Amino acid sequence: MGFLDNLLNAFLKATDPRPRYTEARCLLYKNSVGGCDRCYQACPKGAVRLESFRVELDEVLCTGCGLCTGVCPGVALEYPLGGIQEALIRGKGQIRCSKAEGKGEEVLCLGRLTPGLLAEAGSRFGKVVLARGDCASCRIGGPAVPEHLERMVEEAQRYHPVEVEVLQGELPGEKVGRRELFQALLGSAKRTAADLVPELPLPAPEEEKGMPAELRLRLLAARRASEVRWPRILVEEGCTLCPVCTNVCPTEAVYRVREGEEYVLRLKVEACTGCGACVESCPPQVIRLEEAGKEELFQELELYRGKPPWYDL
Repeated sequence: MGFLDNLLNAFLKATDPRPRYTEARCLLYKNSVGGCDRCYQACPKGAVRLESFRVELDEVLCTGCGLCTGVCPGVALEYPLGGIQEALIRGKGQIRCSKAEGKGEEVLCLGRLTPGLLAEAGSRFGKVVLARGDCASCRIGGPAVPEHLERMVEEAQRYHPVEVEVLQGELPGEKVGRRELFQALLGSAKRTAADLVPELPLPAPEEEKGMPAELRLRLLAARRASEVRWPRILVEEGCTLCPVCTNVCPTEAVYRVREGEEYVLRLKVEACTGCGACVESCPPQVIRLEEAGKEELFQELELYRGKPPWYDL
């Protein structure tokens, strides 16, 4: 691929408002019982279509608000989170949406703030302050953003006891002077230029092959917390050790291994999102959602062991 092709791809990537879709983590694609339409329900612009067990995003209708990414139970929809994480660090836990007045670090829409981003920022600064504009009249995220933020904060507090304050208007702080304004504009221009520089073709990003960036942020926050309420599952008696739960799990948190004549069902706790796909899809309905404490977080738990009833068939 030549330089001009790289430049064109970089430009298209920079101007495409849609989040990245990883179908292997989509409950619809995984054929989870009951399916999933949370992204469809959350989108304020009708940019999400559910077709042929996939999620299709309309590039024209999508405004890039990010509401769909926060509600996706399998983290199948995501924006690059590194830039927002850096902005929260530079702002010492303070960030504003693009429609809020005043100075400070900026994100297009507060709908892009995921539980992992909020929890990780809270683990650094204790309190996170968000400034928003008039969501009711905003054409990016719209009136659903404040309530969406409440749900994201509630989820973030499972991983770290973050305190979040949402203001309408400016972020707290002194008025910016000419020198500070010039430095902020220069820094913003440098970051924009860096984003537009074409990159050489690279292999699939780590989050596609392994743990999503969102889960890694939640883990960072949890490491700094004294207590966590990480989602996990429990398998009760009656499990037939069939592969359904492992097949529908969007993050490969549940897996099955054979040991002699026995099969063992195991859980990588840090990879569990609490999506509930295995709960809904389990044929004998013996799986339930629970919470894991910090002592279980970095372990692989044995969920069930036995010789399946179909072993001799």
